[in-house]
Amino acid sequence: MTNEELLEFLWDRYQSNGIASLSYPEIKKEKGLYFHIYKKGFKLKEVISLLGLEKEYEEYKNQNFTKQVDGKIQQRWTWDRVIKEASGVQSQMGFLPPAAWFQQNGKGSLVHSIYNKFNKTWDDLRKVLDCYETSNFVESRNGMRWLSHPEASLSNFLYARGVEHKKGERYPDSYSEYGDASYGYYDLHFRTFDGRWIDVEIWGDKPNGHAEKRYGIVREAKETFNSNNPNFLGIQHRDCFDEQKLENHLKPYIGCIEPFVFDKPTDEVIQTTHWSNADELIAYCKTIAAEQSDGLFPTEEWLRKRGKWKDRKGETYNTVSIYIKTWIGGIRKLRQILEQEEGSTIQWDRETALKAYKDYYDQYGIVPGQAKRLREGVTREMQKKSGQILGALNNHYGTAAKANDELGIVIDRAKKWSGKRLIEEATTLFQRYGLTPAQINNLNPEDKVLFGVSDAEKDIAGKIVAMVGTYFGSSKKFYCACGFEPTDLRLVRRQSKSAATTE
Repeated sequence: MTNEELLEFLWDRYQSNGIASLSYPEIKKEKGLYFHIYKKGFKLKEVISLLGLEKEYEEYKNQNFTKQVDGKIQQRWTWDRVIKEASGVQSQMGFLPPAAWFQQNGKGSLVHSIYNKFNKTWDDLRKVLDCYETSNFVESRNGMRWLSHPEASLSNFLYARGVEHKKGERYPDSYSEYGDASYGYYDLHFRTFDGRWIDVEIWGDKPNGHAEKRYGIVREAKETFNSNNPNFLGIQHRDCFDEQKLENHLKPYIGCIEPFVFDKPTDEVIQTTHWSNADELIAYCKTIAAEQSDGLFPTEEWLRKRGKWKDRKGETYNTVSIYIKTWIGGIRKLRQILEQEEGSTIQWDRETALKAYKDYYDQYGIVPGQAKRLREGVTREMQKKSGQILGALNNHYGTAAKANDELGIVIDRAKKWSGKRLIEEATTLFQRYGLTPAQINNLNPEDKVLFGVSDAEKDIAGKIVAMVGTYFGSSKKFYCACGFEPTDLRLVRRQSKSAATTE
């Protein structure tokens, strides 16, 4: 056969038996055909292209071909197949489970294909399956299901701070007078520190988006209806992903509350507003790390195929890289969670993790989780140490709340250690006893009785001494900031004895 005759023969084969007849398994069945094609210098891919059947063959391959992974035959993933299989699980269970469920039940390749092959996220799958329009929404940490991620993020923020809240209830009947809708629902309600319920609407953005005109009409009606509602709060949806912005919005209603309700070991490491997203992402990142030769999570350059990794085999992980930054705070923090921080030489186990947690509290007067959240007076070194310890605690012990219980640590959430607080506490002690924190910390039992210093005050003095270097660099700079100098302890002791004798 000439080249033209061979192609004509293969075309007739396709016309009679369909696209499957041009697949490698089918051509191999016909004795000598594959050898003849190869002898002519053709590859099957070139034959398909010359016959103009690329698209049809690609669809056939995706639907029918399999590949071998770890000795097992697996069907190739297409986006349609992902939707079909996920939809089947959704129908069987009544809702779409999180990505971690699929990974734990032998369906990890489905999750892998979503993030890698199709460069999508679990949220994209939820949208396709219309999960937001059923009874199975985005779940927040307290088990509530919401219509969207911003609502779940706001719920997580409130739950972590012990603020009572509930799903949005229906507008009063009078709302029908303000627009063309007969009814409407608030997004959420939360209770203030004085017992009032606040009605919350989370506003979206529709710049030239789907149903923008309709959305604008509904929003205008709701804003007009609530214009005289003293208990109404509207929040832009993007602000629900930012703890600082939410704190500013909610401060007039609940004050500034540090998060203290933690159900998962990673809760203290990640912003509360990202809990719902990060749970699935961390589980997926563990599978990426497990696939590496050293078992460690790779660099951002590796994920994005840049620099020395530009020619590495496999898919790019651009989407994963973006969400690691957005939801977790970067690869460094992710490695802390996975206990894979670079340069760590500590051999962590249950005992060392618990001891490091206690030592951190004794040194700084705050627990590692607080260091992550406090903005004033927390150095980079404190932040780094807190991440290491929380990562070790997560992998070898459990939650920080459990550690606090075992160690007897009661967190003073009303006050934050900072440079300003150190000065205030030191000044109070000096005005009361005429002694600096260092002098109080070094009092012997007899002097403690003489000056009337309690164990609690001596403990505060010790914490101040431990943190002076962190915030001020030296005792001299600290006392300069305080406006007083250490006095002669012997003179103070004589004056105190003299006053006691006079009394």
